[in-house]
Amino acid sequence: MTKKKIRFPAYATMIGCGTQVNGTLHFSGGLHVDGRIVGDVTADSVAAGSASAVTIGTAGVIEGNLTVAHVVIDGTVVGDVHAALRAELASGARIQGTVYYGLLEMDEGAEVNGKLVHIQDAEKSAPSQSGTEPEIADAAAEAPGPDTPLETTSRRETEGNP
Repeated sequence: MTKKKIRFPAYATMIGCGTQVNGTLHFSGGLHVDGRIVGDVTADSVAAGSASAVTIGTAGVIEGNLTVAHVVIDGTVVGDVHAALRAELASGARIQGTVYYGLLEMDEGAEVNGKLVHIQDAEKSAPSQSGTEPEIADAAAEAPGPDTPLETTSRRETEGNP
């Protein structure tokens, strides 16, 4: 069995050793972390065919949730990891939280102190024959998160009463 090589985008953003970022980080393209991020990290696009990818080096730490299409972790994440397409956990990976993944590769020595949850609908997020990008159909995207405002409709509105 041959291993398919995943081509990640060029790194547009790098957080180097000795650097700490506090707060939510949104990015596009590739992100490499050798420093510390205290806050959530979210790719602008996590849909199939998106070029978003994160690599966390051995000295890299993310204290918050990570949401991306592809991720390679060889450092520490304290929070949930949402890898819509692929998660690769190298031998130095230390995760305290739930890992949601479409495809998982885990090296000997990697540690996950939490759950591993396969995204059942990952096949639906694969690029279609037409070359268009369908929306990601994972369980995490379907359920509202803690920061998602809920829309409610009263019975009067649905029945047409004033």
